[in-house]
Amino acid sequence: MSRKRTVYSAEFKSKLVLEVLKNEKTLQEIASANNITPKNLQNWKKIFLDNAEIAMEPSKAVKDYKEDLLAAQEQNEMLTKIVGKMTVEKEWLEKKLKSLDSSDRKQLIEPKLNTLPLTQQCALLGLNRSNLYYKRKN
Repeated sequence: MSRKRTVYSAEFKSKLVLEVLKNEKTLQEIASANNITPKNLQNWKKIFLDNAEIAMEPSKAVKDYKEDLLAAQEQNEMLTKIVGKMTVEKEWLEKKLKSLDSSDRKQLIEPKLNTLPLTQQCALLGLNRSNLYYKRKN
């Protein structure tokens, strides 16, 4: 039977890490007193020390976060514009291609094209795939 994973609060983790950093008790003593593994304490201590600069300069972390957010928003807007433009172009091409005669549309099919399957090519051109294999008897 599986055990449910214990989730510890950030407050609890930081309290224990600060206790470890005081060096009044060993890592093993703190871990056993709180019924956790020493490896957890080591990981929490590493995370705590890696992110200590955020506590000293919170405005820098917020500034970096805002810059990253703005860059992501700009990229999202650019990609949205590109997708919109390509959608309009695709719809226009589909209308033009469907206005062609079916024999002309059949000639546009490329059976050996790896990037676009035959079924999708037929769907885009408005052709029934079985018509590709049908040969008329004269």
